[in-house]
Amino acid sequence: MTDTTPLAPDFVTRIRAVDGVTDVFSYPTGLARVPGVIAAATGAAEDRRTDLAITVRDGVPTLATRIAASAVDRAPDAARRVADALLDLTPPNVRIAIQVARIH
Repeated sequence: MTDTTPLAPDFVTRIRAVDGVTDVFSYPTGLARVPGVIAAATGAAEDRRTDLAITVRDGVPTLATRIAASAVDRAPDAARRVADALLDLTPPNVRIAIQVARIH
């Protein structure tokens, strides 16, 4: 089951405040990703949403989001800091998936 739900403002604020994160992008699935990928690539902020994909597999929920990382920081380090920030906001059984969509 996949549900794309808007991120709560505290999630967006928390993600954007993470050192090395320059933007947060939508995380839809399938063909719905195409407009978001194009908007992220072109920087067309008005054409994209900030979403969190929520999936449940084998009874375990996963929260997924996409970020842009700063070119002056290591992208894996920025993604790890985002995951840590989200883990602080979620119950212990929730998995976190971070995708680096862009580095700039």
